[in-house]
Amino acid sequence: MLGLLSIDFDYFIDASSKERDLYFPTGSEEISAIKYRFLWEESYVKYPRIKELGVIEDYYFLKNFLTSLHSQKVYFYKADSHKSIKKIIDMIPRNLQLMIVNIDFHHDYYHYYMGRDKFNCGNWLRRVLEERPETKVKWIRRKDSQLYSLEGIFPFEHTTDIKSLLNEKFHYVFICRSPEWSPPHLSNKFEELVWSALRGKTA
Repeated sequence: MLGLLSIDFDYFIDASSKERDLYFPTGSEEISAIKYRFLWEESYVKYPRIKELGVIEDYYFLKNFLTSLHSQKVYFYKADSHKSIKKIIDMIPRNLQLMIVNIDFHHDYYHYYMGRDKFNCGNWLRRVLEERPETKVKWIRRKDSQLYSLEGIFPFEHTTDIKSLLNEKFHYVFICRSPEWSPPHLSNKFEELVWSALRGKTA
């Protein structure tokens, strides 16, 4: 079994579900980076509280955990959108079973499609399980993460204990920024996380 650690930076933003709904701009991954810069600037003006947001304590645990992987043979990949994880998964032969541990504010097991692309940041996990039904899944979530999809509660293992990572072995690590969910003033924190995993090397 091959272990894939999937990390969405939005998990680490020190904001509740209600604060995200109120403060963060409404958009999608199809919006351009320039447009998102404008939307975030509007949100900062309307809700100055956003500038005070930092990261939760789990962030520092993960930085240390990623550093501990340097002595192991692990493939790292950095991206903006979570849908880019498909590039890694498609490289892995179908006859090899996957264990995906997803650190994410959202479960990404939604049904919806966006534009022409049936594989996106909100449904990538569902698409993977359709293609590879033997895949094992663990979701590391926040306490107020949404647990439901159209089919009911998230049907796989989930926990709020990020330290459960210590019980897993990983061959791949994927890290994404999710700019639609991550305030730009925290970009340096994302880069610090990437640096701890990649030592400055990007895939």
